Amino acid sequence: KTFTVGLPVTELKPAVEWYRQLLGAVEELNPAPGVWEFQIVPSGWLQLFESEINEPNQSVVRFESHDIEASRALASRLSTTVGQIETVPGAVRYFEFRDPFGNRLSFSELPE
Repeated sequence: KTFTVGLPVTELKPAVEWYRQLLGAVEELNPAPGVWEFQIVPSGWLQLFESEINEPNQSVVRFESHDIEASRALASRLSTTVGQIETVPGAVRYFEFRDPFGNRLSFSELPE
């Protein structure tokens, strides 16, 4: 019925502020101490949870974009590690970047 993707962060408050800038105005919940959630789509949530150990996560959370250049400009303002836009002809344009806690993120744009 729904899904939640959880990402570890070492400090919840600055992480929430960073993701607010990245995601814009979306529904938010603070369901428990040390946990914050953002509703990305009607049945999907991104959950941040405070963790003392924040090992590099090999998973990539991918967000769809309707303007990949604008998404890359936003990510560049928020992150120091932002890849170039890659193109798979006829399939997708995308780039990857990291949040301040080392979590891998990506924006992708599908052809119309």
